[in-house]
Amino acid sequence: MNCQLCGVSAETRYVAFYQNIGALIIRFHKSIKGELCKNCIHEQFWSHTLITSVLGWWGVISLIVTPFFLINNIARYLMCLTMSPVNSKPSTEEPLTAEAFNKIHPYANQIIDRLNGGSSLDEVAREFAPRAGVQPAEVKLYIVALADAARQAA
Repeated sequence: MNCQLCGVSAETRYVAFYQNIGALIIRFHKSIKGELCKNCIHEQFWSHTLITSVLGWWGVISLIVTPFFLINNIARYLMCLTMSPVNSKPSTEEPLTAEAFNKIHPYANQIIDRLNGGSSLDEVAREFAPRAGVQPAEVKLYIVALADAARQAA
């Protein structure tokens, strides 16, 4: 199976990691859910869990939800430690199919706007992949193809 985050063909597991940042009377939260490879699980676990463990406590609601988020993240991470390591190369080295191109193309202007607005390639790929019905790696390939076409036109 392919990792839904990086596109590598490797053993994957469904995980859901949560992040919480408390700000006294409001809180900011985000999550990542999906079938991920061991490398992406490791990266996302540490990112979400470290931010939550440091910044998750600074609010009334945050004081209550932060322990649950931390326990969830740690439990899910521990269940993934036995996964085999990722040795193959990402599927971003495979060519973009015409079918994937046609699914992503209607979102071209929105993708360009998000990238010009300062969003990272990974954020944009994760956001638009479900909309287009493709994998994030295919959105990345589409963006690379757009950039190559723009360079050739210039």
